[in-house]
Amino acid sequence: MAPADSRAGTPAGLPAEAPTGLSAEAFAGPPAGSSGGSLLASLLAAMARPAWWAIALGAFLVRGGILVVFLPIVALPTVAGLANSFGPALVGFVFGGVSPAFVVVVASLAIGLTIWLVAGGLLGAALDLALVRDAARDEELEAGPAPRFGGPGRAFLVRVLAHLPTAVVIGLGAIRLVEASYAELIRPGDPSLPVAVRVALRIPEVVALLAATWIVGEALGGLAVRHLAWGASVGTALGRGVRDLGRPSGIATLVVTDVALVAVVAGSAVAAGIAWDHLRVVLVDGRPPPDVQLALLVFALTWLAGLWLIALSVAWRAVAWTFEVGRHQPPRTIESHGP
Repeated sequence: MAPADSRAGTPAGLPAEAPTGLSAEAFAGPPAGSSGGSLLASLLAAMARPAWWAIALGAFLVRGGILVVFLPIVALPTVAGLANSFGPALVGFVFGGVSPAFVVVVASLAIGLTIWLVAGGLLGAALDLALVRDAARDEELEAGPAPRFGGPGRAFLVRVLAHLPTAVVIGLGAIRLVEASYAELIRPGDPSLPVAVRVALRIPEVVALLAATWIVGEALGGLAVRHLAWGASVGTALGRGVRDLGRPSGIATLVVTDVALVAVVAGSAVAAGIAWDHLRVVLVDGRPPPDVQLALLVFALTWLAGLWLIALSVAWRAVAWTFEVGRHQPPRTIESHGP
């Protein structure tokens, strides 16, 4: 009589040689083997879940995105107004004398910025972790154990550490910024350009270096938060984040999602600015109520459409980073307890 087949009763999906009662690896593949497939899968997943838009947009706004959203409808100060407000303090600083007024201005800005960074950073970290854990449950991502670790404090810490190069650039470029601002106040450039743009054009190398370190710091912090959620320590999470950024798929994710976000933010800002300028003209000219209502409706729809596009873009970027980290996690293990 032929011996019984030893593979009989083997759970579906387990290798035939896996002994009953021991854990065995079930190789459920990643959402896609290529970076392009992963980016497409993350985009489709983000588009299908409006709740992720709200979470990602909230994290984006509390970490400074609110300035970008409201910039088109905020009246920027003129050169004369800046000169009246900060001229005396800047003159004292540039010519070597630190006045009490300068100390008060710098201290007030530093305290307010610190409060915003800490409060917004902790809230943004909590929203980040919520989105990571939700996205990791997506059916397109079959990798590793659930990301149940980490907390807002540790997630905020790794983001701060990831931005240390940014802080160094800010510190080194602060004196150049003050000097450029003072030069703009006493010798204004092209009046058709906003003051901030004219100041930036005086120190293009500082602006370029700051933008580069900020983009890399944001990507590294996002990757580190995801490794933290999957159980890594703070140092290990940062190290793995650097490794992920060096992968071709990591570079592709960084470039594609950031270019899309910049294009959406810039386009939304321009469209909202045009609609806002038209609304102001209608109000100043005293147009009939129907014209005012129509202009207000156009501005509101334009602004909301831009906000939705930003929400979708930041959700895509967040989910794409989650997929990038998740698809490189060790495969799931299935516990079989035997007969």
